[in-house]
Amino acid sequence: MRRVALMVFASVLLFSFGAAAQTLNQAVAPSAPAGAAAEPPAFNGMNEFPIRVYIGYEFFEFRNQDNLTFHNNGIKTDFTGYLGHDFALEGSVTGGFGWARYSPTLNLESSSIFYGGGIRIGPQHRRFQPWVHVLVGGERLRFTQTAGAIGDDNGFAYLAGVGADYMLGPRFFWRFSGDYLGTREFGANQENYEFGTGVGFSF
Repeated sequence: MRRVALMVFASVLLFSFGAAAQTLNQAVAPSAPAGAAAEPPAFNGMNEFPIRVYIGYEFFEFRNQDNLTFHNNGIKTDFTGYLGHDFALEGSVTGGFGWARYSPTLNLESSSIFYGGGIRIGPQHRRFQPWVHVLVGGERLRFTQTAGAIGDDNGFAYLAGVGADYMLGPRFFWRFSGDYLGTREFGANQENYEFGTGVGFSF
């Protein structure tokens, strides 16, 4: 009789431990409801494709030493390589074309080319990615239909500004930016500005 009672007690004890273990497992790792669709991974904009190539429209406002203000329209190309989520090396070439009113009777055709390289800093972990950058290089300005102080020159230039990339997908983005462009042309310093927008892709 005592042996039967011990066997019954042991069976109840083992059943209790098994039920407790099953309850604990369900609490620690609950399973998804049957038939529930797996939740897709959220887009986070990480730089899994660290190289970016950009091309877009650029508007320029130039001011020379004679207080001649003129505007150019052009194309900006940009190549950026990220070394981490927040830091990148950048190279850019921008060309513009337009005209300037030099006097009431004289309009000057104008062209410009900026070329330079530098750094970009900004978070790269979400769909909207603001950044700042600084580039150092050169600027070539050319005016036609005139002789004298305003003609053709190639001088030192630096560019500093802000912008943002809006990720349209893992590989494509839309960009807008605004920059201060300092130049040294025709023996004097100039303060210029440029604004642009365009599209690019990552790989």
